[in-house]
Amino acid sequence: MLLNHWTHERKQIEFNSETGLAKTINLGNAKNTDKPCFGFAHSEKRIFGSRINFAIYKENDNIIFSAGNKNWNTSDSGIEFKHSQPFPFISNFQVIENGVCTFSILYSHLARALYSIIDVTYDQIDRDADFYLEFVSENLLDKEWRAMVIEKWDSIAT
Repeated sequence: MLLNHWTHERKQIEFNSETGLAKTINLGNAKNTDKPCFGFAHSEKRIFGSRINFAIYKENDNIIFSAGNKNWNTSDSGIEFKHSQPFPFISNFQVIENGVCTFSILYSHLARALYSIIDVTYDQIDRDADFYLEFVSENLLDKEWRAMVIEKWDSIAT
């Protein structure tokens, strides 16, 4: 599936939800905002590990979250997304199903954190762009955000 890149309007991500693999496609010109949005993709590198690809997309009337080759229908009951910063410059993101952590990533964001300190114009818009997984944890289960996605995004299902 072809998804929008989380932070670059001149890039798209070809994401495979079965394998978790992603390929960045550089676009010559800025994307046409009139094209349908199917979702967004991003990646983070584990501390002491490999890079993990993430995606949020609409499939029929469901909003799906993918972490690598793991996929969750976010309308399922008992699902939670948690993001925390246990140490400065380090974040932890978890997917919780019925009280059990089924996915977790610990990742560093030293450069982003330092930039946020020195940039006097840094605000919530910048933070949302810099911290995809924090945005996911804050918004993916929010009723208003979900209603907007259901209304505005196109489904990947044919």
